Amino acid sequence: MKGILLYVVCCLPVALFGCHSGRLSHHVIDTRTTHFTLFSEYVKDSFDIYISLPDDYTAGNDSYPTIYYMDANLKMGNAYRRLLLCYRQQQTPLNAISIGIGHFRNYPKMRARDLVTPNIDVYNDSLYANKAYFGHSEQFYQFLKCELIPYVERTYRCNNERSWIGHSLGGLFAFYCMFKKEQLFSNYVALSAALWVHHKNIYEFEKRYHSCTDTLEANVYMCAGSKEKLNRILHGSREMKEYLEKRNYADLHFFYEELEGKAHNTEVPQALSMLVPELAKKQLIISHAK
Repeated sequence: MKGILLYVVCCLPVALFGCHSGRLSHHVIDTRTTHFTLFSEYVKDSFDIYISLPDDYTAGNDSYPTIYYMDANLKMGNAYRRLLLCYRQQQTPLNAISIGIGHFRNYPKMRARDLVTPNIDVYNDSLYANKAYFGHSEQFYQFLKCELIPYVERTYRCNNERSWIGHSLGGLFAFYCMFKKEQLFSNYVALSAALWVHHKNIYEFEKRYHSCTDTLEANVYMCAGSKEKLNRILHGSREMKEYLEKRNYADLHFFYEELEGKAHNTEVPQALSMLVPELAKKQLIISHAK
């Protein structure tokens, strides 16, 4: 890879950002990306945050859409930042602020803690989890809503166009966000969403949402690889597609496709290359298929 890749680390108050000693040398961070650690009072844990600014950010006063992507320390995050770097090398940089969120350790356990849906207590209309590392997505949601997003929007020039990109459990979390009363994001990208997890209780959240309204103002792109049969991703994706088509929510722009010959991880780069430029241009996610 040509050019010099530098680490740019924010020096921010210890009260807000903690320290960590994890090795990050295997991650691609270019000169437009700031990396820091953020502690959440809601989750009671720290996250690895990567913020990539547009090339012309310091040259003017424009505000930019924000794209939040999950699994910043895994294949998903690395693929996203490689794409950003590719755009810059081609002199077609992305005009959006990208925010990556990663865990430091025990990725399977931490992802299950933060991205899997909780149980619903129908009698008290409350949410709860039975295990320490499973089903705490509400706490992670509050981290985004009350801590990370406010910090980003205080610190950088952002407009009101927010997007979420999640793969596997991150795709499941996209639907969890969608079926909340407030719309935290405008655009949702769910790549190989693990909708079967926790006995498919994501549908309980949809039913809860639908009992209040038949309008869902969101742009949603969902895909699965044609080879994702044994992991139940393909079946679950088709099931959600049919379910949302029957619901026929007003103001929901939903597009689903299956990427031929792709498996659980190999579909990620193809999907990102199609969708990320559109999110930056504030166009509907589904416009690439027209």
